[in-house]
Amino acid sequence: MSVELGAFAPWVQAWFSQRFGRPTPVQALGWPPIIAGEHALLHAPTGSGKTLAAFLWGIDSLYRELRESSGAGGVRLLYVSPLKALNNDIERNLREPLAGVRSAAAQLGEELPALRTAVRTGDTPNSARAAMARKPPHLLITTPESLYLMLTSSHAPRLFADVRTLIVDEIHSLAGNKRGVHLALSLERLEHVARGPVQRIGLSATQRPLEEIARFLGGQAWVGEGEARRLQPRPVTIVDAGRHKPLDLQVITAVPNFAPLPDDSIWPAVVDRVVDLIRAHRTTLIFANSRRLAERFAERLNERFGPGVIRAYHGSMSREVRRDLEQALKEGRLPALVATSSLELGIDIGSVDLVVQLQSPKGVTQGLQRVGRSGHLVGETSVGRIFATFQEDLMEAAVIARGMRHGEVEPVRTPRLCLDVLAQQIVAAVAGESWQAPALWDLFRQAYPYQELSWRLFASALEMLAGRYPAELFRQLRARIGWDRVNERLVALPGSRRLAVTSGGTIPDRGAFGVYLADGSTKIGELDEEFVFEAREGDVFTLGTHTWRAQRITEDRVIVSDAASALPRLPFWRGEYPWRSFEVGQALGRFRRQVAARLGDREALAWLQREHALDGDSARTLLSYVRS
Repeated sequence: MSVELGAFAPWVQAWFSQRFGRPTPVQALGWPPIIAGEHALLHAPTGSGKTLAAFLWGIDSLYRELRESSGAGGVRLLYVSPLKALNNDIERNLREPLAGVRSAAAQLGEELPALRTAVRTGDTPNSARAAMARKPPHLLITTPESLYLMLTSSHAPRLFADVRTLIVDEIHSLAGNKRGVHLALSLERLEHVARGPVQRIGLSATQRPLEEIARFLGGQAWVGEGEARRLQPRPVTIVDAGRHKPLDLQVITAVPNFAPLPDDSIWPAVVDRVVDLIRAHRTTLIFANSRRLAERFAERLNERFGPGVIRAYHGSMSREVRRDLEQALKEGRLPALVATSSLELGIDIGSVDLVVQLQSPKGVTQGLQRVGRSGHLVGETSVGRIFATFQEDLMEAAVIARGMRHGEVEPVRTPRLCLDVLAQQIVAAVAGESWQAPALWDLFRQAYPYQELSWRLFASALEMLAGRYPAELFRQLRARIGWDRVNERLVALPGSRRLAVTSGGTIPDRGAFGVYLADGSTKIGELDEEFVFEAREGDVFTLGTHTWRAQRITEDRVIVSDAASALPRLPFWRGEYPWRSFEVGQALGRFRRQVAARLGDREALAWLQREHALDGDSARTLLSYVRS
């Protein structure tokens, strides 16, 4: 038995030793602080075992606790991740250790109770949500937005009073944007509802600086009494097992010098090369930067492989279709899948042995996340091919490929003092219970993005929410909360809770129309409102590599029927193309200067191939472009 397993129960030790043998580095380094009850940030590459490192002690503790109790109460272990697909995958992956530990206990003569697990996302049916409120699971898997909604509900104390452990997965994808700012306030509200201290465990891959992410995870806590009372950062132990994962990476141009092609498009040549790669590998995951490109490329591939062989995967497809595709990919039943960023994070898809990126991934972090989907198991090499489709795309792909090889990920910068997020969370907190205004100010200052929140700024947000604005200019607005300024009391008004749960979050509303079969209940996916505005009843379009005919268009949905033999048009979704980071822009400028300085250097081609992962044609194309 490994010494790192010594603190675990005998049945957990037996299962782990039989299943894995020895812990991975992140497990060996991460378990001591986790077992000691410290807040911890685990940093390790994809496929390193960090998710099990975070979960196993919580599972062990849950089984020990439930052996001594009736199993009643609320959630004990809470897992939050930014993607619904990742949540579904985690729920499936937990079945093995939960069943395995119980089986190992039975072999040792112990009977362990069954742990109740549940997933709560925007896809969860209302019946399952109601059942969860009546009988909370021991282990809850959710998203930041669903956590916010549950904290705002009247069931929050029943659900979260017993929480002991919180796991935030893919925390690097949250710490640098408003979605993470929103989550930071939700975590302090969770801390308020829980009866005891909540241990925070963050999981991160391909990100720096770890100190910033640790500060975001930990937030602050009040210490001392009276005049000595002050905020102090919660200490977070950083476990850095982030050794560089082996990469087999190459930037490819499907045609030399992007020469004019017969149909004036590079895509047929890209399809030819990708078809060869798919046939040479077991399972290929293809990433596209937009849903429209994912649908179009899957359709082009199916012209070679046959109808429906290659599938598209993106956020505008229905929950059932996405789950089926995730499982098919995981089991190796798909030769290839064309996906957007929805499959970028964390999902365990060990059968994938090649990742193809169509055009530049727009960032080093995104590139590493996507290529890391291949060779996802411990010790395997991640294999990625980036197909550039025009000159500037090639320049950017070369810069990002070098950054990926050297681990030069973009630094995280947490947004500060976002007043729109603050206003949402004030309404949500007051909708749940009445507050003294200074007490709520104190609570929200515990969140890292609001540690500099002044009373003046907080009070100005309260004044706006309580309706203190010029009536002649904003006559149509009404107060969202009540504020008794004499007693500094904040109370809910009629409609406060409804406003909080219908207007919360920072993910923009895309104005999507649901796509349903004629029964009105079977959802196929979603279409952009602008595409629907341009469509007419009888139009045929592709969604999820299947062809549908619009039978009826209502104010919020499109009713469709099968139209397999008709010639379809491809839908589009506005405002989804990724942006280039400031750091990549700077690196691109340096790269241009470096290439220009090497124009007369006979070793220029070798330098581009060695440092920037370009193949021979790509290197020659780039040099030719710079010379011109």
